[in-house]
Order: sequence, then C-alpha cells, then structure tokens
Amino acid sequence: MSDKKIIIAVILFTVAILAGAIFFLGKSSSKASLEKTAGAKIETTETSFDFKDIPYSGGDAIHEFKVKNIGDKPLQIANMVSSCACSKVFLKTPKGEGPKFGMKGMSPPSDWTGTLNPGEEGQVVSSFDPTYHGPQGVGPISRIVSFETNDPDKPYVEFSFSGNVIK
Repeated sequence: MSDKKIIIAVILFTVAILAGAIFFLGKSSSKASLEKTAGAKIETTETSFDFKDIPYSGGDAIHEFKVKNIGDKPLQIANMVSSCACSKVFLKTPKGEGPKFGMKGMSPPSDWTGTLNPGEEGQVVSSFDPTYHGPQGVGPISRIVSFETNDPDKPYVEFSFSGNVIK
C-alpha cells in the first residue's frame, strides 16, 4: 500500500471517529429545568460542616445536610454537583435515595429531579474519598456541593465541608 493511501485511510478514520463522537455527545441528556413555584420553600439547618481529621485509609467521609420543605407546594431539587471529582452528592428522601452526582463537567448533565412534598424532610448526602488524590493528597481540604431548587427565594443552594486528611 502506498504512503498516500495510508495517509488517506488515517484521515478518513479520524474523521469518522470525530463525527461519531460529535453525534453521541450531542445526544447526551440535558440538565433539569426547574420552574420557580410560589409556595415551594426550602429550609436548611446548616450550610457547612467540618470533618476535622479524615483518616486516609478510613473510607469515605460522609455528612448529611438536612433539608426540609416548609412550603405548601412540592419542592424540587435538581442539578446536583460537587466541586471536585473526589466528592459525590445525592438526595435522600422518605421515598428513597436519588442517584449520586459528581463534579460538574466530569459526567453528562442529568434531567433527574427529586421532590420533597410539603412538610417532608430529606438529606443532601455528601461524601469525600480521601484516597482519590493519592498518598500525596494529605492535608486540609475544602469542598462544595450544590444544587438548584424551584424555591423562588432560594433557587441555588450550596453546602460546604472541610477537613484534614491524615495518614
């Protein structure tokens, strides 16, 4: 096979791969769209948490931030993300647990929406994997998990956690 044919074959193969990637990426789901609802009202009891020392070999550090719908209409929660790939976040309600979400941009957007009915309480569960950054990842950490709501007064909620990864 001549050099020209090999070059043309490589170019065509590359174009086919790029076209396929563009096609599949274009078909990814979009993020949830929440319509602000008068009467949906979120209450949070804390917005930050300090784990203090987090043992490197101690497994994930997990904290549950309590949320409650103190309104008279269903409260929707969506577009949950964490600030680092070492962290995950999900919503736990009386109906069960939602999917786990990670760092924005590291996974496709999701149209998933969780609901707390009037008077219901739930937990925004955040987890941190102290081994994610490897053995050199010891020392102080600070991460954020966030989400959107249909509460017109609080359309965006952010919780932070911190700690000190130790060996």
